[in-house]
Amino acid sequence: MNIWTGDGFKDIPADRMGPRVRYRDAIDEILSEPYDFAMVKPCVESKVFGIGVEAYTVGSAGFALSYAAMNRDKCIPLMDSGHYHPTEIVSDKIPALLAFFPEIALHITRPVRWDSDHVVLLDDETKEIAKEIVRCGGLEGRVKIALDYFDASINRICAWVVGFRNLQKALLMALCTPDLTALQDSGNWTELMVRQEELKTMPFGEIWAEYCRSCNVPLDGEWFAIAKKYEDDVLRKRG
Repeated sequence: MNIWTGDGFKDIPADRMGPRVRYRDAIDEILSEPYDFAMVKPCVESKVFGIGVEAYTVGSAGFALSYAAMNRDKCIPLMDSGHYHPTEIVSDKIPALLAFFPEIALHITRPVRWDSDHVVLLDDETKEIAKEIVRCGGLEGRVKIALDYFDASINRICAWVVGFRNLQKALLMALCTPDLTALQDSGNWTELMVRQEELKTMPFGEIWAEYCRSCNVPLDGEWFAIAKKYEDDVLRKRG
């Protein structure tokens, strides 16, 4: 259950604390309703800026993390990979937060200049996010994963399939990566760099193809024709 609001100001505000105190009190009121924290995970999500709130965002990263830290028995922090400054990366924040929080949540998306939520690609940051989820034991329940993307200019079904399969590929790549922590801990930086670079060209496609076959789903190169036929036979007739 995600709590996020895009409140803020387009230009420089006179009062930065007042809106945050009201937002804090509002979340307190929401979370005062009874719920089973073992089953329902309220999340507090931050944002750096957006259209109409270029100068000031109430629910900033500092606010959201502080609230979650002070209310660990009621909520968990949520990081949206499109809600940070373009020079910030969420992958590095995952182990930082897991050093203090038993659980965190993610909205995995692809930002372009701002929170535009483009379809998730198998790009470097997606792969790094997956690596940190796996390395930190996130697949055992510590990291709640959600995807957050849309693009009205392309087929929505294809967008969903591409993004979903790309995250699956990234996680599979991470699971296939050997643990090189011992090289880092021993200060063997040369071999660590060599091994990390060698891994980049290790075969992966057949492992992914076998995973698709085991799940009885179309392989890459096969599913698009199915989605295109559905678009022609069903979606276009909806007007």
